[in-house]
Amino acid sequence: MQQVISGALPLAGERDRAVASHAQPRAAFGSVLQATFAVFAHYPLPILACSLLCFAGVVIVGALSYAAVMLHGMAMQNSYFALAAHAFYLQMQIQAAIGAFTFLIGRGAITWIALRVPACADDPARAEVTLRAAFGAALRRWRPLLASSLLYGALITLSLVGITWMLREARLDVSNYRWVRRDANSILNMTVVRAIAQLPPDPGSPFTELYSATRYHLARQSGSSLGWSLYQPATLKLPAPLLLAGIAGALLAFATEALLCMRTARIMHAPERGIFQWLAPTLRLSLTHFWRVAAWRWSVRLAVVVLSVAGLTLPIALHQGIMIPAMVSEVRAYWPYPVNISAYTIGTALISVFTIPFSLSFEARMYLALTNER
Repeated sequence: MQQVISGALPLAGERDRAVASHAQPRAAFGSVLQATFAVFAHYPLPILACSLLCFAGVVIVGALSYAAVMLHGMAMQNSYFALAAHAFYLQMQIQAAIGAFTFLIGRGAITWIALRVPACADDPARAEVTLRAAFGAALRRWRPLLASSLLYGALITLSLVGITWMLREARLDVSNYRWVRRDANSILNMTVVRAIAQLPPDPGSPFTELYSATRYHLARQSGSSLGWSLYQPATLKLPAPLLLAGIAGALLAFATEALLCMRTARIMHAPERGIFQWLAPTLRLSLTHFWRVAAWRWSVRLAVVVLSVAGLTLPIALHQGIMIPAMVSEVRAYWPYPVNISAYTIGTALISVFTIPFSLSFEARMYLALTNER
């Protein structure tokens, strides 16, 4: 009996050490950020190439098609104002048709890469990653990726309906305005409105293009081509139904982003055969750490928005309000408008080559940190 007990004690100690070796300390925001930067340090080329092909490339193709249609039509002596709507809707259709496929494959591929980065740089288990392998992993899971994109996109789009309804009444939505006038108040106002527009999450293609086309249609109805709606007084007191719709939309967007932000990481890390088998584990993990997930994810999103406003939104508004009218007056033609609009779109797309994979990598590393913590 003494020998049995003495033999069992080392085994129990080994089990305890094995469990302790797999146990992880409480995940911290800083450690997740550090792991996210490590993803780019390990595999910069596959990540940036995937982002360029699947995200920015689609927008660039759409922007070039818009410029081509506008310049060709204006060369044929057609009116700029008659061409603008047709060219923009065509751009949205092209982006939606291509992006509906590339968006979910790009999300899956970049997430797969981020999940394969080891915790230690000199880890012997460090895996070799290629763009082909990443695309292959995403294509093998296209059904759950499609289901997750449709569910997330539908919920975010529904939330945007309430938010936009409220903001339009307060004249704080992009669809309230069409032009930036040459004065400081107009430029500042447009910068604030565009900054607010970046706060809600992006529903993803093709929902993004549908939402953008709807906003453009509303903008055409909001004011004349001279943009007099910029000077309409803002509504100080919103009707209760509009206020409730806006608050409900904001809460839905907040909850959806917190609960489903790790959906792609779950699919690519522990793929199940069922189309929706990823949903319950994702919700369970997010609910267990809800406030941390929400705080971390929205902190990253707000940081990206602040950088985007400072680096893109404000400079573009200044250029549109000061330089473009001067160029149009100088050349006595409207071609600077479509050329610069396409340039703005392409510049924004190139910035997204870095911001989108950073967000995806952060979600993947957050998923690993919280999963190991349990």
